[in-house]
Amino acid sequence: MTKGSEVTNILELTPVDRLFFTGPFTEISKTHITLKNATFKSIIFKIKTTEPKKYCVRPNQGIIHPQDSAIATVILQPIEEDALSTCQGQHKFQILYTIRDNDHPSKSVEELWLVANPALVFHHKLRCYFESPNEAEQRKKLEELEIDVSNHKDALKLISELRSKIDELKKENSKLNISVNETQKRLNLALKPSQFPDLLTYIVIGLLGWLFAKFVI
Repeated sequence: MTKGSEVTNILELTPVDRLFFTGPFTEISKTHITLKNATFKSIIFKIKTTEPKKYCVRPNQGIIHPQDSAIATVILQPIEEDALSTCQGQHKFQILYTIRDNDHPSKSVEELWLVANPALVFHHKLRCYFESPNEAEQRKKLEELEIDVSNHKDALKLISELRSKIDELKKENSKLNISVNETQKRLNLALKPSQFPDLLTYIVIGLLGWLFAKFVI
């Protein structure tokens, strides 16, 4: 979602870039656009199309409160399928949005758009594509497969990160064991009985023996 070349994190859209309609198209066909406010401020939005006679959007404008979502239903009026064969990606929708002006809390959405600063209005485009029920089923299966592959990649990445963390912990544990062993050796040396008392005993016995011999003689 951009305004010029500026990327915004204000509004999250589903779908992101393609709006699919599933036939038969000789009767009304519906799809949905989910708009999620990713900010902690209210935003206003409105939805426009390049083919207003062929589509109806409900609601086509509104207010989305902080961290809340809105769902717009897009209705394609009945049309001959042959007329759509050359229209793939040609019909477009534009979502306009901006942060709500808190200086006018009581104004309606229409009034808020009248006072909105054009420099702060962002937009995002969706292109329309038309498919048969069988094509829609195949597309959804492919999307599910892509999600599974993506989740699988995420899981492998997480496993790799956990293995790296385990290796780091093993290295730290090895260093800790070495440190503990060295400390234990120092402690054993400090607690080892000294040879000094035995030497002192020998000296005392020797002196006593010398004194005894002297006085006896």
